[in-house]
Amino acid sequence: MKVRYERSENFEADIRRRLADHDLPDVVIFTRPGILAELAEEGLLKDLRRLGLSQRYLVARYGRDLVSLVTLRSKIYGVPAKGNSKSVVWYRPDQFKKYGLQRPRTWAELLAITRKLKAKRQTPWTAAAKDSWTLTDFFENVYLRAAGPAKYTRLFTGKITFTDPSVKRALRQMLQVLSGTYLAGGVQGALSTGYIDAIGRVFGPHPTAQLYLEGGFVGGIALRQVNTALKPGKDIAFFPVPAISKGSDRYVVFGGDYASAFKDNAGVRQFLKYISSPGAGAIWVSTGAVVSPNRQVMTAGYPNELVAAEARQIATAGVVRYDGSDLLPGSLGDDWGSVLQKILEKPGNTNRLLASFQKKAHTRFKS
Repeated sequence: MKVRYERSENFEADIRRRLADHDLPDVVIFTRPGILAELAEEGLLKDLRRLGLSQRYLVARYGRDLVSLVTLRSKIYGVPAKGNSKSVVWYRPDQFKKYGLQRPRTWAELLAITRKLKAKRQTPWTAAAKDSWTLTDFFENVYLRAAGPAKYTRLFTGKITFTDPSVKRALRQMLQVLSGTYLAGGVQGALSTGYIDAIGRVFGPHPTAQLYLEGGFVGGIALRQVNTALKPGKDIAFFPVPAISKGSDRYVVFGGDYASAFKDNAGVRQFLKYISSPGAGAIWVSTGAVVSPNRQVMTAGYPNELVAAEARQIATAGVVRYDGSDLLPGSLGDDWGSVLQKILEKPGNTNRLLASFQKKAHTRFKS
């Protein structure tokens, strides 16, 4: 196959322009299933079952949850190409050993660790609230575990409102951790910290915080960019976001890319078959930055124990749900992140902010 790859810095605008110009690419790799679903609803994407990728074939490799996410009216529109778990909390095992702490299994245990670290004059948490998408990741993990997978799906597909009591409860639980008392630099410090700087607060040569909830990609950045002296398992590791409801420690928020087809020809069929193969997955994972959701990719191919453990977490998850803000249509995902920044800064304005956002969401879901 001869493949020409093009990168876009403004994906939705670029793809709409190409549609208007009748200049469709053969294959698109979507980072937001919300946009994928919109184009599928418009009849612009090909049903992959017609291109030789049956539901049985895809489910055997990716599991029912990830396939059902891009299944609309019994038609399948995407191959899960690569991604990360966003349901991990990063920490330093040597520091846990120093302070006599065990990896928590429940939210109550996580809060207890937070308080113990504070009592030992440590800063428990860092947050990268300057990058608002990190707050959406935090909320999604709390909401999935507190409200359950069915409500999670309904919230991010417009079936229930963002003013629902379940949203407010999850926000209160989220702010149990993301409070000025526990955050490096307080709330204002968090709002001025980007996600790579936050990695440095925990894993840099001179760390100033102990815990960071963010995706599996943190490990690769920490090892290659932040502190090359780190030793996986010794001074860098993660544990799953703890359970709020029973068994929800095995729930995973997944963020990743789906390959979809605008055209049907022999090259497209061959390319999608290859993208869904263990060989293609092995190339992705060799970078140490992402995992393959393909269950046929052997964990022995991962370059370190951090990404291998992340792959096992996804493969053995009880529930997998896609990053909620990326499911929202258009710019709503970015808008939701901005709302969470404002709630973090002024929790007393939560009801007003949620009501305002819900009006915008209602209009967008109706259009």
